[in-house]
Amino acid sequence: MVFVGKAIPLLFAAPSALRTNIHFSGAGSITSLRSTVEKTAKNNDAPFRLSDMVETTKNTYSDLAKGCFVTEATPTISFQYIRPLSERASSDNIAFFEEELSGCSDTSQTIEKIQATHDNEKPLLLYLPGLDGVGISAVRQYDDLSNAFEFWRMRVDPINDRSTFSELTTAVSSFIQDVAMKQNRKVILVGESFGGLLAPAVAMKMEAIAGKENSPVMGLVMVNPATSFYKTNWSTWAPILASLRHIEQEEEEGSSSSLPTPYSVLGGIALSVTIPDSSQFQSIFDIFSKTATDELQTIVESMRDGFGILADNLPAKVIEHRVGQWCNVGSQVVNPRLHKLNVPTLFIGGDEDNMLPTKEEGDRLVNLMPDCTSMAVKDAGHFILDDRFNLTSAIIDAPFDPFNKKTNKKKYDPITDWEVPSEDDIREAVESRVKPLRDLVSPQFFSTGSDGKRKLGLGKVPTPDDGPLLFVANHQLIGLDLGMIIAQLLEERNIAARGLAHPIIFQGGNAFGGGAGPTPGPPQRITKRNKEGPVDPPPDDFQTWGAVMVSPRNFYRLMSTGQTGLLFPGGAREVFHGKGEDYELFWPEKADFVRVAARFNATIVPISAV
Repeated sequence: MVFVGKAIPLLFAAPSALRTNIHFSGAGSITSLRSTVEKTAKNNDAPFRLSDMVETTKNTYSDLAKGCFVTEATPTISFQYIRPLSERASSDNIAFFEEELSGCSDTSQTIEKIQATHDNEKPLLLYLPGLDGVGISAVRQYDDLSNAFEFWRMRVDPINDRSTFSELTTAVSSFIQDVAMKQNRKVILVGESFGGLLAPAVAMKMEAIAGKENSPVMGLVMVNPATSFYKTNWSTWAPILASLRHIEQEEEEGSSSSLPTPYSVLGGIALSVTIPDSSQFQSIFDIFSKTATDELQTIVESMRDGFGILADNLPAKVIEHRVGQWCNVGSQVVNPRLHKLNVPTLFIGGDEDNMLPTKEEGDRLVNLMPDCTSMAVKDAGHFILDDRFNLTSAIIDAPFDPFNKKTNKKKYDPITDWEVPSEDDIREAVESRVKPLRDLVSPQFFSTGSDGKRKLGLGKVPTPDDGPLLFVANHQLIGLDLGMIIAQLLEERNIAARGLAHPIIFQGGNAFGGGAGPTPGPPQRITKRNKEGPVDPPPDDFQTWGAVMVSPRNFYRLMSTGQTGLLFPGGAREVFHGKGEDYELFWPEKADFVRVAARFNATIVPISAV
């Protein structure tokens, strides 16, 4: 299982998105590891082996070294443009683009050509990778990002680079000046892990260069950022792991070891423990369980090569340099200044991150930074950008609004914009929450017509076709009858009665289950908050089923728009009536709701529950 530590990024990424993504040739795409395993399960003649996994991982790292267009800031730092998937559909498109760029005399002209391919309609986005310097953990996101944005990514040579934190900041800032400032454009900075520490440093430098009001940085996206590095013990453990290189066995020239190095083994264990979340661990196990057994010698060779991936792509000397000169220094430079960075920021963090204290960091940055929104992702670890999360959608809905979607967006009106849940949603809610109560108490509904005759069922209940309806009812103890009433009206008469509920109900409750408490079903995976509190919270169950906060204005608007209201004048006092108060009404002396209903010629339908 130790090999899993190095294979983690590959297991949840899609190398196929790269093989036709970042170089000119029309080479055939390689399928992702996950899809390869799925196909293998169906095709016993072509088993998937451990050696295939290692080879695919190596190919992914190789692909990440290439680019559709590459501009070099230094011999070891480059920025690569990734073309949208739609433009990589054929070799003719690739050849045409290559020919277009080959005629450019300088970088500035090339950047203008790239901008012209989308008529300057796409926002500019730059991705800054983690300590690996190549961004293998985000490859699953590249296709969507390149389709929605003019997408660039930074690459730092994983072997030879010894840049300082200051030099990295300068390199990125210079690139932004070329690709954004000189073109009078704004840029979105996306930083993951260490990149999330570098991104705010770059934003600060751009403010210093252009001034706060004229900064070209539209917004920041910090994904599991290393701004919390100072709270960890990695500054101690990383040098210890790196020092293991001194006890590696010396190989004779031309020979190769049959055993992995101590650094790659212990480094792999460290990654295996800190990177994946529980779901990813399960996916890894599933992949290995479907992997065919190689010959013993092949297994040993594959394990050696697998362990070697870490040593080849993040050598001990490099990790020691980057932890000390990038994370340590960067943390000391950035954190004392974050409270002055007035750039709209989206923090994205996994609550199962075992590498960094990300869960607490989101709260810290929201309180510290002038304009920060935190997006907490449930059941996600340090490798958050897998196929369960869509980074593009998160950025499109970010506070800095890259596509100006929110500028003209009409604010949701719970009175006029609410829609009746789908038939499937109604069926599921009735089955899971109403049926158990029905089985317990066996309710019977009767209705009385204008002729005074009573009938089993709700057939005598009028419909809202001729005007608004108002159902007025008394509550049973703790409101357990509420769900059964709403469900019966929907199922039997297709009447969506909109409850007028006490404000406290909207802090937790469920319309079909009755009473207080959380809505049954899976919890929301993503929650957002800023200094003012929750952002775009999902509607609670009462709101989903049409309830609105009780107020004269809301009641007036329901009636004026011809809708159906459901009112319990006894309110909370009636819900929690005491011993000996069975069926006693606690209605107010003045029934103002009657006058409002009469004004709009509403039909009042009393409901009596016994």
